[in-house]
Amino acid sequence: MDRLVRPCEEDRSKNRTGDEEVRLLEQGEDSGDSLSKKREPDGSTQKFHISSAAFGLLSAISRRRGIFYAIITGVFIGLQMAFVGWLRSSISPYQIMFWRGIIYLLLVAFVSWDAGVDYTVADMIYYIGLGFFNALGVLFGFVSAQLAHVGNTTAITFNLPIPATIVGFFVLGETITRYDIMLFAINLIGLVLVSKPPFIFGGAGDSLLSDEFLGALIAVAGLLCLVIMVIFSRKLAYRQHSDPALSTITSGMLSLILPAMVLLYTQTWDKPSTLLEMLAIPSAGICGMIANVFLIRALKLETVSVVSVTVTISIPVSFLLGLVMIQEIPDLVSVLGAIVVFASTCGCLLK
Repeated sequence: MDRLVRPCEEDRSKNRTGDEEVRLLEQGEDSGDSLSKKREPDGSTQKFHISSAAFGLLSAISRRRGIFYAIITGVFIGLQMAFVGWLRSSISPYQIMFWRGIIYLLLVAFVSWDAGVDYTVADMIYYIGLGFFNALGVLFGFVSAQLAHVGNTTAITFNLPIPATIVGFFVLGETITRYDIMLFAINLIGLVLVSKPPFIFGGAGDSLLSDEFLGALIAVAGLLCLVIMVIFSRKLAYRQHSDPALSTITSGMLSLILPAMVLLYTQTWDKPSTLLEMLAIPSAGICGMIANVFLIRALKLETVSVVSVTVTISIPVSFLLGLVMIQEIPDLVSVLGAIVVFASTCGCLLK
């Protein structure tokens, strides 16, 4: 009897299942229009792929905090240089640098002074060297912005990838791949397009002492100083004694001393004439302080090559802000060079 009942129960369950399927199909017919609309090729699939790629890039950056810190550094470097360019007609770059140093000293409260941190003599030498070359490199960049376009100055002074990675290879033993070499070549082409040396492009009466080219040479001097600063910072990271607050303070102290010597020698001090100028001077210092803190943090987590390439995001930022704040209209060659330099940054993020 059980054998007879069980097949009947199985048949009834199958019938119930079949009834449910019919009911679902009837409901599907009512909503068929909406389903067909979803399947129409309205471009939503392409949008999904684009949003997925953007989400993948953002998630990759979020996983590597060092790259995220380097991007913040580049943005605030661009802001700093835009403020310097906006003030160049009324305020001396040495005076801006002086106030920048004062603002940097505000971080003295955040230095690790507890007994658990043991700074050796070698550590302090590295910190002083870091502060000296940071202050000198940025000062060269500020002076260069008095002579050349802000975007061009930023593109040269903070174009760290090529020299920083080469020095990192020889001094720190960091690896360089063929892909890195390709990025360096692209970056170098962009640097030449931005600086436009007269002996290559001509113009300005073919004079090697034109303001634009002289500003480019001063920016190159600033670049070399910043490369040495990056190496000092990376050395401290290897020794596990890297403190962003202390690094910023040593930079601030020397940012006070170096321009103060020039200001005392020239006996000059420009007074801000408007409220906007009074606000722009400390704003440049605050942007520089934020950039310096995040740069040290980035170098604690990533190699010199990755950080130096990512920081070049400051180049398009300074070009855009120069266009908005100073009404500087860059020529086509400079824009092309900035795009090429920025392409190397994107290539680094895709590694």
